[in-house]
Amino acid sequence: MNLVCSSPKFESNDQSSYFNIMPGSYMATPASDKPCSPSYFDIKSRPSPAQTPYFDTAKPASPAQTPFFDCDTMPTPFFEQLQKQNGIKQTNLESSSKQQYHQFQFTTFNLTNGTSNSVNNVTSNVALSFTPKVPNIQRRQSFKPSSLPPAKNKPYSMPGLTPFTPATTSFEEFSLDITANLIKQRLNNSSNTSKYSILLLDLRSFSVFTTNHIKMSLNICVPSTLLKRCSFSADKITETLVSDVDRDVFKEWPKYENIILYDSETDSLSESCPLFHLCKKFRSPACKAKIGYLKGGFAAFYNKYEDLCEKSVNGVPPSSATFPRKRSLLNRKPGPFTCPTPIIETAGINPFFSNIRQNIELSSGITEKIPIRVPEGNFDKSKIPAFMREVIAEGGEMKLAESFHDIERIEQNRLQSLMLLNSNQATAESPFSISAGMEKGTKNRYNNIWPYDHTRVKISDCNRGDCDYVNASYIQAEGCNKTYIATQGPLPATYEDFWKVIWEQNSRVIVMLTKEEEAGRIQCHRYWSDCKHGPIEITLISETSDGSADNTIITRKFRISHTNYPEIPPREITQLHFLGWPDFGIPDCPNHILNLIDVANLTQSQAVQSSSSSIGPMVVHCSAGCGRTGTFCTIDSTLSLLYSIREQGLDISQDLIQKVVLRFREQRLSMVQTLRQYVFCYEAILSKLVGSA
Repeated sequence: MNLVCSSPKFESNDQSSYFNIMPGSYMATPASDKPCSPSYFDIKSRPSPAQTPYFDTAKPASPAQTPFFDCDTMPTPFFEQLQKQNGIKQTNLESSSKQQYHQFQFTTFNLTNGTSNSVNNVTSNVALSFTPKVPNIQRRQSFKPSSLPPAKNKPYSMPGLTPFTPATTSFEEFSLDITANLIKQRLNNSSNTSKYSILLLDLRSFSVFTTNHIKMSLNICVPSTLLKRCSFSADKITETLVSDVDRDVFKEWPKYENIILYDSETDSLSESCPLFHLCKKFRSPACKAKIGYLKGGFAAFYNKYEDLCEKSVNGVPPSSATFPRKRSLLNRKPGPFTCPTPIIETAGINPFFSNIRQNIELSSGITEKIPIRVPEGNFDKSKIPAFMREVIAEGGEMKLAESFHDIERIEQNRLQSLMLLNSNQATAESPFSISAGMEKGTKNRYNNIWPYDHTRVKISDCNRGDCDYVNASYIQAEGCNKTYIATQGPLPATYEDFWKVIWEQNSRVIVMLTKEEEAGRIQCHRYWSDCKHGPIEITLISETSDGSADNTIITRKFRISHTNYPEIPPREITQLHFLGWPDFGIPDCPNHILNLIDVANLTQSQAVQSSSSSIGPMVVHCSAGCGRTGTFCTIDSTLSLLYSIREQGLDISQDLIQKVVLRFREQRLSMVQTLRQYVFCYEAILSKLVGSA
């Protein structure tokens, strides 16, 4: 049985399409013999640039099709009408020069003799009459937006078509006059005024706050990413305050009657505003205060109540958007949640706000615990070191989290001390310095990974006017005879520097631990593509691939020579490019990285045996040259130390992995960058020791 339906469309002419009606079913279903149907339920449809579903009835033409919920309901299911009469003919057509109308026209059926008459002259033969089984279906009630009461042009939401209402908050809007009166009463120590009458919080940057701020206000300088976290409560803001006096005042925030927040010039509160997120931190059953913001911000308040503001020592007038230039930042004390400002003369913003990543990542304490993945099967725990037995026991994940947190905190304190006054140069008391890396910022791939001056690799062959800087560091664990050069993925501007390091250090093995591009972002440029970089000439000898999709090692062999030293024969360099290690992540299986380490050590050993001169250290790089690079070097060095110590028959109670990472962190920033990578070091070494590799 076929049903002809004149289906509406958004063109000037009507069209017809066919439906298969299955006996006993309520809805029309697509024809199974048509693998690809151009319209919604079309069978043998006539070609047309646009089709409209069958349920779009009596609706004016529109650029968009009418949704299901915005159509008239059928008074009676289709098959119930067939039981009452042999044919149905329903036409709803009105002529109009400006609008398109829809037309339904059903054929007239004669179920007795199997013939049908239709305006479209389509014939359907039915051998036997049938009585369809129609289930009792509770038809869904549908509404039109026009049937609802006027909603003052508010949009409708899909479920239930109820008017949309924006989220409301209970935060107060404090005017300039009300805020000024509260401050005056508090400053005058009025007998009727409690010391908890007002808590004033300034959300501007610390440098701007020190220039000029409202009296009695505290500076809250917290990144907006932390303010959006539910776990970052109001109590944790206490740790970000500079002085002990400010901390003591802020700890009493539940006792205050009015908590007023302000920034530069906010005139209205929106959900994307940092003021809004900070206001939510004070919502607590223990706090009965009126919480809100100062309308107009500091700029409006200063213009009207300049006497209630405190200026800086130099008396520089305030500004809501800028900071006075040509003013030294050395006289300022370190701000909250920021690193102490280095020695620079610049605009009044702190350009190193996010350069110390631990300032943000450690603000909430230990927030993650990752247990070690123990190799499958039974193994003799007495054959693994004592420190490994502790971390795989109950509570071991907390030990690892605390251990890594201590490593991060030590580096954070070290970097903050480097940026204090007169500490940008190495001294006998503090040999650490990052002045070269900060001065040559254009040669760094990232703005928070610098080499320490005491371990950085220096280029000897420099042209006049060039510098010896390259973002690379010598890495060696204490008691281990293995040395590495950890470096960043070369930039196009540093290709020549990279290959000069390879030549001058006489390195023969390069381990590349990153893809060229991840998630649409370049991780490392193709530094081996061109045949010449300055005086270094490079020739690709071979390129082979080995391993599965997640354990692929591409081996490239190069021949390099130096045009300034034609008497030195060309050298063969091997690059091991590992593709199974995502940024900030770990390989799928410890065996993959263990296999890469074995291949790298074998290649290095073969280079030593085939060379008559001493071979330089292995060069290891990822994108920044710290996270994946540090993990690779940590696993390799720790295994070497373990083999050396176990040959002496000694059990090891000291955590060698933590010791190696601490030592590497003294030589290059962020070596083993995440807790996940830190735990992976234990997993790889455990897997190697129990023999599962």
